Amino acid sequence: MGKGIDLARPDAPLHAAVLDDFKDQLLLALVQRLGGRASIPVAEIDATGAAVLMMNIVDQSFHFEIRKKQ
Repeated sequence: MGKGIDLARPDAPLHAAVLDDFKDQLLLALVQRLGGRASIPVAEIDATGAAVLMMNIVDQSFHFEIRKKQ
């Protein structure tokens, strides 16, 4: 993951930086939503290789969906 942002970085460094910052903010918001703490086994993180995260914005809210890579 993250290859798309790295590919965009040479031609659109500002956009790449915004997306990097967004990922940090998203992680903070998700952990905060879980009560401010989260423990995730390394194996669970490593097992995400077959998934992609889809995102869109509707009515001022981000919507996320995990799908299998094609």
